[in-house]
Amino acid sequence: MTTFDGTVELGALNHDGVPLPRPTRPWIVDLSVLQPYPGLEPGNIAEFEATPDWSRWALADTPADPAFRLRWIALRTEKLRLLICDRVILVRVSWQDLDEAGLVSGVPVVLDGGTYTCRLLSGGCNFRTGEDGHSGGAPNDNEWDRFVVAEEAVAGLPLPSNSDLAEPLGEAQRLGSHNGFWNWVGAHSWTATPFARRASARCCRGYAAANFFYLNTVDHRHEDIGWRPVLECPL
Repeated sequence: MTTFDGTVELGALNHDGVPLPRPTRPWIVDLSVLQPYPGLEPGNIAEFEATPDWSRWALADTPADPAFRLRWIALRTEKLRLLICDRVILVRVSWQDLDEAGLVSGVPVVLDGGTYTCRLLSGGCNFRTGEDGHSGGAPNDNEWDRFVVAEEAVAGLPLPSNSDLAEPLGEAQRLGSHNGFWNWVGAHSWTATPFARRASARCCRGYAAANFFYLNTVDHRHEDIGWRPVLECPL
């Protein structure tokens, strides 16, 4: 059984030792390439590609200024506490970049004196129905669908509306309560899961709908796909 423990402010994303503001427009940063819907401003998520060196990037202790603190959705299982970041915090970072840093399957990080394993969510390895991205990820027990799409009944986690799960995407979804909680509009989140039918592809979720399932090449850095970290620690 999973329980919701509220939201937590913890840590920051540092670049060259300096904390970066939490993205206030956590979606695609270059609308000349792709536009989720007309009228959307460019996002303001940090970009890895300009300085693709992990020695210059780190999760660091919680800063004094609340605008720089990362926000996490806190969940508790029988054995683990999970903190799922409520938004993508770094784009133009490939799955391979994350894997080389240990951030796909898990690497230890210390924040405010606590030790966590930092990893990615699981997101399914295939479409549930044909090539329909709006059908969700298979198998159904992946973490994205369980928690973000709320297919596992966890009291306190918001349920997506019907419009959050289907086209067209627009301001109604961006300003809705579900996206306000999970920030999935206009940003794909890399997941830990390889695509079942293509060795060079990795699965990502979000962007066009809360349940949207998508894939991209393991080594590509895109303006609309990024890092949504997860922290876990044993109880």
